[in-house]
Amino acid sequence: MIRVPKTTLRDYRRTLRYRTLAANRYPAYLNLSTSAVRSAEADKKEKGQKRKLKFSIYKAAAAVVASASAIASSSPKIKNDEPDRSSILPKAAPTATPITVTLNDSSKGDVKAEGEDDGATPISEKLTHFIDESYSGIQAKMADMSAPAAWDDIVDWTTSAIGLPGWINKIQSAFDTDKPDSLGHEIIEDSQDEHLNPEVGWGPAHVRLGNQLNEDERKFLHQRKTFTRRALAKYLGIPESSINDADIPTIAVTGSGGGYRAMIGTAGYLRSLQKSGLLDCVTYLGGVSGSTWLMALMYTLADFSTVSLLEHIKSRVGVHIAFLPSVLDLCTKAPTDKYLLHGLIEKVHYNYSDVRLSDVYGILLASRLMVPKDEMIVDRNHLKISNQRTLVDTGAVPLPIYTAVRHEIGLTEGEQSAVDDSSEASGQTKKLEVENDSKRESWFQWFEITPYEVGSEEIGAWIPTWSMSRRWQNGSSVGAPTPEPNLSLLMGTFGSAFCATLSHFYKEVRPALGDFGVTKTLDKLVNENDEDLKGVHPIQPAGIPNFLLGLKPYLPSTCPESLFISKEIELMDAGMDNNLAIYPLLRPEREVDMILAFDCSANLSQVKWLELTAGYTKKRGILGWPADAGWPLGKNLDEDLKELEKQDEIKTTKDAIDKFASGRDAEKEAEAKPKKRGLFDRKGKKSKDAEKSKTKKEAETLGPVTIWTGVTSEKEQENTPEDHPETIDEEYKLRSPDAGITLVYCPLLPNKKVAGVDPDESPYMSTWNFIYSPTEVDKVVDLAQTNFAEGEERVKRAVRLIYERKKQLRLKRESEVRDLWKGKILHGDK
Repeated sequence: MIRVPKTTLRDYRRTLRYRTLAANRYPAYLNLSTSAVRSAEADKKEKGQKRKLKFSIYKAAAAVVASASAIASSSPKIKNDEPDRSSILPKAAPTATPITVTLNDSSKGDVKAEGEDDGATPISEKLTHFIDESYSGIQAKMADMSAPAAWDDIVDWTTSAIGLPGWINKIQSAFDTDKPDSLGHEIIEDSQDEHLNPEVGWGPAHVRLGNQLNEDERKFLHQRKTFTRRALAKYLGIPESSINDADIPTIAVTGSGGGYRAMIGTAGYLRSLQKSGLLDCVTYLGGVSGSTWLMALMYTLADFSTVSLLEHIKSRVGVHIAFLPSVLDLCTKAPTDKYLLHGLIEKVHYNYSDVRLSDVYGILLASRLMVPKDEMIVDRNHLKISNQRTLVDTGAVPLPIYTAVRHEIGLTEGEQSAVDDSSEASGQTKKLEVENDSKRESWFQWFEITPYEVGSEEIGAWIPTWSMSRRWQNGSSVGAPTPEPNLSLLMGTFGSAFCATLSHFYKEVRPALGDFGVTKTLDKLVNENDEDLKGVHPIQPAGIPNFLLGLKPYLPSTCPESLFISKEIELMDAGMDNNLAIYPLLRPEREVDMILAFDCSANLSQVKWLELTAGYTKKRGILGWPADAGWPLGKNLDEDLKELEKQDEIKTTKDAIDKFASGRDAEKEAEAKPKKRGLFDRKGKKSKDAEKSKTKKEAETLGPVTIWTGVTSEKEQENTPEDHPETIDEEYKLRSPDAGITLVYCPLLPNKKVAGVDPDESPYMSTWNFIYSPTEVDKVVDLAQTNFAEGEERVKRAVRLIYERKKQLRLKRESEVRDLWKGKILHGDK
């Protein structure tokens, strides 16, 4: 009896699948047999059926929209010719008074009504019940995702609601890993193939403690100098032989969050950098949310070419990520079915962390962004961040730094009061300690993911990127080796803005809700419970196995207790804290000289990312950050923030900035009101005060490119020249021996040279829009390039001045060393 190896059988089955696919998709290029022609005809018939099914899809979508409309509109707003859709809402106990929501530590809301029942149910209460019941159902489904019964329920519901039995049956079959001929079974077999996943053959991984750079990153920096030296010589027009490696500026770039707008806008900025040659001088490339999707493309399908990147984007973003026929077609046909689903199937099978909504979101993103135009050519190596080191190790490209945050939630106000009451008997000292701890009740811990490591500077612990899915105990991985988490799932984590707290999420969607009776009620409800809502995540973030278990004695005392008992480290969109990935670039070990921040956030004039960074550097003791960086808030911002932080209700720098900004807005509203005197003279002409007010207003805005430079000494520079042009001020600070980090801030602002493109007004530039035509992509790219061109020469001058300053400081140090040795020699002669 001859035994056929499993790998041979698997390859044979795979060949049959691909040949069948080719016969169905490309019959004109094959010598078809009669059976193949019949198969092609059947395929045509199936496509006709799919077109008929579109009506069912649109009908289901219309039902969803109708439900949302009924919730978002108060009853007087319903037109007479429209049916009353109130029946879609769950029945609730009638009441005539507003509701109050009491939130506990389990992040669930208890709805309480006060007053007598008069038979009228407020729409806010209906909305609360509707969200609570709907979310509970979703949570139950997601929690039991790996159970066959749950899959059957989902299949039955989807089949009856949308009418897609064929596609759903295929996906259900794919997740049946016990069936020998299923796609899931094949994926699990492949997951233990060391040729496809070398990491499953490696031994236990270990946690690295401390914040020094890992050995791989140090090797990368050495290799990168070879390329940046050549690029800097070309960029500045100086001989390469005259450049000392110690004089080369360490330049970093960060993109922002903002969905497709951030992805496309940052692509435009990078295109400008690549055309000018500055991109080849960059050492680090960081991103948040939408810009991380761009990075994923740059280091895989685009092969770090911005031309290829933009061509790919234009070919793929014309279809919405949630357009079911397209997604299900890719997820049920080879080879894209295995390419897109193998990460999720591996996660379900090995159960290294719970499946969350962000995982599904990641697959939707990957189906649009990570699939090439020719869908037959997919490379599974593109779906591992650690595989990007094959390009990074050469030093030919910058090191990518993906970011996410963990939300540490402390005591609520009610819990804090209970602790205070219980601690009265134990003395005032303990009470004060609890109060100090409660001031850190809500903060975010930043995690960075590179092709080399995953970890947090705040915690000081790191693991190899390829070991993210392994379980951990006492600093070492335990259990059977598992494949590295799929990039498609991580893309969902990086961009999971919907995992925000209720407070943050409501503020994000509030402008789109309009002014109705229900929204005013919700405004009041949110404002009254804002502190508690800041600790509630209605949609649970995705997680990775907790690699800190058993390491409490070896980690900083500032680490929260929850880190040492949680099974997972839950991560979400870093834009929840700061929409620019500046924090990882400020690690002192990386010695960054210049940061180019491409900010494609919404409502740019109101963002506070740079002010938050100033608070972060102060807290971490990082010198060199330009304290004056940010959108103008006032003349004495630093002093005002210090005073605000002393108040009892202000617990963080972010709270102080929010309060200061609200005060500034009130002042602006007061100034906008017409005054009897001052703005106009008796003849009706604008007075000098009005002209001064206009000049001041113009001065309190930023341009497309703004440059700030900090100082490394604790004292601010004295003898700074006054009443001088901005360019002279820039040069003065850049030449100073105490110069710190140079920040080049490039907000994606409207530009008169690019008509019809306004990030705040153009509908297609909304953060929540996932469809761009090629023309719209070109418009956003053109806006980014035009904005950067206005400050391109200033950026080049700044790079030159940093290089010259570092060179002068090096020569001065070398001269001092020579003089020291010369003095020792002379002293020895005596």
